[in-house]
Amino acid sequence: MSEALVVVAKNSAEHKRWNYVVYAYALGFLLLTPLVLEPFEIGKMNRALIMSVAILAVNLVVGFNGMLALGHSAFMGIGAFVTASMVQDENWDYWQVLPVVLIVGFLMGIIIGLPALRVKGLYLALTTIAQAAVFPTLVNIDELGIAKRTGGPNGKGVSEEVIAPSYWEWLPGVDGARGGSAYRYWIIILMLGIILLLVTNYLRSRPGRAVLAIRDNEAGAAVYGVNLPIVKTMNFAISAALGSVAGLMWCLDKAFVAGQDFTFLLAIDLIIGLVLGGVGAIQGSLVGGLFVVWVNDLTKRISVPLGLYTLNGDGPLAKAIFGLILILFTFFAPGGIV
Repeated sequence: MSEALVVVAKNSAEHKRWNYVVYAYALGFLLLTPLVLEPFEIGKMNRALIMSVAILAVNLVVGFNGMLALGHSAFMGIGAFVTASMVQDENWDYWQVLPVVLIVGFLMGIIIGLPALRVKGLYLALTTIAQAAVFPTLVNIDELGIAKRTGGPNGKGVSEEVIAPSYWEWLPGVDGARGGSAYRYWIIILMLGIILLLVTNYLRSRPGRAVLAIRDNEAGAAVYGVNLPIVKTMNFAISAALGSVAGLMWCLDKAFVAGQDFTFLLAIDLIIGLVLGGVGAIQGSLVGGLFVVWVNDLTKRISVPLGLYTLNGDGPLAKAIFGLILILFTFFAPGGIV
């Protein structure tokens, strides 16, 4: 076996220096993104960052609590439709809707989590798959005025424009042709930073340590006094609330939501991003979001001549390129990129 290129002791002075280098690269990346990328590419970056938040929500349940839940696309949809309805129909501001989305997502997590978490393993996965599969149909129901609020099959647009106030025009990229996309980018960066800080502190707190204890040894955690049903349900509810916030960010960036945006395919993308980024790693959620959006888009531009057939992004085997990349990662980075 080949030796590691660099071996650094955790919490040592050298470790801290390496951390500063990582922070410097991350800061440079954040500052250059709205200056270098075109508006439509900034939009893709915004979508990748939103996916990172949703993957982090999945990570709270799958990576840090050890349960197989695959239905967070529904929570994203709930947050997105609540946001679109309140902003468009009730003339609320996005920041006013944020606490509403958090509460609705948290309550839906409890409602779904209480019965779902009574089962384990593949049965829990099937329950949450059903949740993700049925959501696009539920938003089209005419009864109870649901379709009126969601726009039904046509989706729902939001006419309110997210425009930077004059005192925020000093932000990189905001004052120019990239203005709208760049301003939304900085809003998403701000929300992402706050979410990462809150999740990190949550996992270091007493409830967070109980969540990790359940993942590592459920029987042992119960012996030490952890209330398994309450801790599992509350963690699932927090994860659902976080997924709903990702839906709010989706609506804020696209100004349009539809049921077909939150199908089971989105749930699969979240799981792919989680596994490739790194299960049980907060940084893995960020890398997974970037990977799912950008690599999936780049594979559509690849053209590989194979004699009588050319494998490209427009052909019927376009997904084969992305699938091949996933297979290679499972061999060479089975624990995730991070």
